[in-house]
Parts: sequence; C-alpha cells; structure tokens
Amino acid sequence: MRAAHPLTPRTSSTLRRLTALAATATLALTMGSCSIGESNDDPVISSLTAQEADASKTQDSSSHIDNGPSSTVSGTVTMSTSYVAGGIGSTTKELTTIVVSRERSTDKFQWAVSIKPAVADQERTEYADNAQSAMNNAMSRSSSGSVVVSPDGRYLSLILLPAEQQTGATAADLRTHIVVLEAKTGKTVRDATVSGIVLGQALTNSVLAVETAQNYFPAGSGKGTIRVFSITSSDAQPSSFSTDQWLIGASGKDLILAPDLPPYECTSYCAPYTVTRRDTDGNTIDTLPGVTAVHPGGWVSQYRDPKAAASLVHTMHASPAKDGSTLESIRNLQEQLVHIDTGQTTDITNMFVDERSVPNGLGLVVYQDVTTGNGSMERKPVFWFSAADDGHRHTEDLEQFENN
Repeated sequence: MRAAHPLTPRTSSTLRRLTALAATATLALTMGSCSIGESNDDPVISSLTAQEADASKTQDSSSHIDNGPSSTVSGTVTMSTSYVAGGIGSTTKELTTIVVSRERSTDKFQWAVSIKPAVADQERTEYADNAQSAMNNAMSRSSSGSVVVSPDGRYLSLILLPAEQQTGATAADLRTHIVVLEAKTGKTVRDATVSGIVLGQALTNSVLAVETAQNYFPAGSGKGTIRVFSITSSDAQPSSFSTDQWLIGASGKDLILAPDLPPYECTSYCAPYTVTRRDTDGNTIDTLPGVTAVHPGGWVSQYRDPKAAASLVHTMHASPAKDGSTLESIRNLQEQLVHIDTGQTTDITNMFVDERSVPNGLGLVVYQDVTTGNGSMERKPVFWFSAADDGHRHTEDLEQFENN
C-alpha cells in the first residue's frame, strides 16, 4: 500500500518556498558533514529536523513513498525515496531515503533521518540482477520484507540497496547493509553487513536475523545461512546457522521458517503449509502444520484440522468445476490465531484478519460479516490484538476500526 504523509506546515506559499530553499541548503550540509558512516562502503545516516525532512521532498519530483506506513510503539513511520544532493558543493544527486516518525494521533513530528544507500523496494529490484532480486516479490511482506518492525514495536529494520555490481562479480559477491533504528529516537542501534543473495530478514525483540544464500533459494546449491545480530548489544558478535528453509517471520523470541516461500496475502481458500519454530541459535523448538499466514507481532493463522484442510484445498484446486459443496466445506473449516510465544489460541472461523495499526502500535484487527437491520451484510470489527502486550484479546474501543 502506498501512502503519503502531509509534512508541509500551514504557512503562506511564499514563506514555504523560502523555507524550503533554506532548508535544502541546510540538508545538504547536514548530509555531507553530520552523519554516521566511516568508509565509502558504509551507509550514511543523518539526523534531520522536520524542516530538513520537508525540504528534501522539494529536490526531486520523483519523490514517493516506497514502503507503506509502518506502525511502531512510538508512532507512525513513513519513507520517501528520491535523488538528493550529496553535500556541500556537490552537483551529484544520490538515491536517498528519508525516514520520518510522527505521533500517531496528532501527527506531531518526532524524528527523521536520511539514509543512503536507499532502502530497498520492489520497484528498484524488479529488473535488477543484484543481491536482493530473490526477494523482489517479498519486499512488501510485513514479517520478512525490506522493512520490518520488531514484535514489541521498539525497533525498525531496513534492508538497503546494495552497491553497484562490479564487472565479473556475481550477486553472491555483493555486500548488503541492514540498519536497525530505535523507533523512539531514530538512533541507529545496529548496522549489519552480509554477503550473498538476501532472501529475507526478521526481527525478534532482541535480535535481527538475515537469511542469505549462494543462489536464489536456500535449499540444495543455495546453501542458505541465517545470520543473527544482537540489537540490544551492538558490540555482541553475530552468529549464524545453516538452513534449507525460508525465513518468513519471527515472534518476540524465536524465528519462523517454512520449506517454501508462502503466497503473499492469501485471503481465501489458502493452501496450508507447515512452519518450523527455531530459536536464534538455530535449534528447532517445534513445528506448526496447517498455517495459512504469518503475521507481524508473533501470530500465525492456522487451520485447526490441518489434514482435512489440505485435502479439501487440494480437491478444490484439482477440480476445474469448483464443486460448491467443497467450497462450502472449506469455508466452514475451523481456523484460529496462534500466538507463537504464549501458545494462546483464538477462534477466527469465518472471520477476517487485518494487519494494521492499533492504539499502542502494531497489531491485528479481526472482522466478521454481520447482517444489518435492512438485511444487507456489513463487515464489523469484533476484537483486536496488540503486539505490545501479552497477546490477549481486546474488545474495547472497536468503533475506531469501523469503516476502515
């Protein structure tokens, strides 16, 4: 989903233009001199004021929101990527992402940073033969894409575009940076560097996990590897373990893997698959069959009878006629939400799960179709969950999710 955020203050048009020109010069100074980054290969991350972040959008008309708004425990984060002047006296413009956090209810500015190389997105990796081509179609996944929020909403992890591929080098030779920002302040708490083809990333509440491979898949010749970086202790040495499965998400404590990359945003008649839960040392904790979706915050949607679900879905896809009785049987299959860390289950049979912002950050809202007084059907919120608490069901203040 693409969205824009109103960043321009309510001033006269003349004052806005003068302010933007002055801030643009200040932005170039800030990005050229006050930044994190020690070598040509390091990302350059610069803190911006609200005025500077606003001015950056005036430098290039192609500025746009690449990754839809991300909800954290502190506010709403938006990202705009465009070509920005490199610094004092520089005529070269570099692809840069401006990350802005605002208070959720008032839209008040909290912090902003500029990052180059820019944050990866589907558009810029679709036709590129680079280290992120393998996850092109997975860039927008909330649980393992190029922008991921930790289950507790305190951290934001961003996969950056890799450097230009040199002649003779393969995608497996490329280095990719992943930066983790503290959601409250925008401060960089980890800059992780990996080599190889990036297949995905995930955040627990304490570590960043990045999956790489030597091919565009983790099994066989792909030789998949998951590298684990602490985000609570920047000095801690990273660890790694081998895997032939795809990293598709995380709970507050553990990683979630699957033998194949699941379809993106399946909403009905979804084929179930099995996920493996591993700790951050690579040890298998358990497996969950019958899963239909992995959600941010440590939840998965699951059929209660995985074998029956698999059989019915197979029958439906094998029959061109789409037998009505089979579809009705699938609709009536019992489904549940499972909170990975606590094991708590909630019935969601004939309901719809929406990943969205809730009052205290990232969460899920569950809707159900109900019959209105005039006999029509209307989709109504029935309860919601917050990733910032223990995963229990909320039923208060449901009106905020209606007609939305």
